[in-house]
Amino acid sequence: MAVRRRRKLLLYAFLFFLVCWPLYSINSIITSSHSERQDAGKLLYQVSLFQMELLGSFLHDANQTQGTEGLDMLRQAIYTANFTHEHLVLAYGQDELIPLGGLTQLMQYVVRLQIGGQRPLKADESQTLDQVRKQYADLYDAYGKLMSADHKIVSSQNERLIKTDKAMTELIKKKLLQ
Repeated sequence: MAVRRRRKLLLYAFLFFLVCWPLYSINSIITSSHSERQDAGKLLYQVSLFQMELLGSFLHDANQTQGTEGLDMLRQAIYTANFTHEHLVLAYGQDELIPLGGLTQLMQYVVRLQIGGQRPLKADESQTLDQVRKQYADLYDAYGKLMSADHKIVSSQNERLIKTDKAMTELIKKKLLQ
């Protein structure tokens, strides 16, 4: 009789485990998916911010290059910064964060400078890169304050980003049309 009771108790314990474990797993999946998205967004923002910082550094160095061959690293930095930002936009959505058209325009401008082969930069081209660097400094400042402590996009900084990106885009478009 004690053996039967023990078997019955083990069977109930086993059934209890079979029912409770999936419920526990489902509950943990539901509650952790939101925090994992925030963690992924935070990490992606940190990578994107780092790429933006590198781009700022290469823009600063672009003023010291004498020719178009020195713009290769700048072009790569623009590409990676734009790539990581686009993925950040995908993670948060275009309703919360805008794509940066100024980076695309800057890439086109640098490629246009390099299409003619290795040559010295003209004075107006160096001046344009300097103007872009100054506007980019404002854009980077807004980008650095874009995420709050609770990993949400700060709308006022996003608006500032929109304004600065628009100014940078217009400047580069004007130079591309000349």
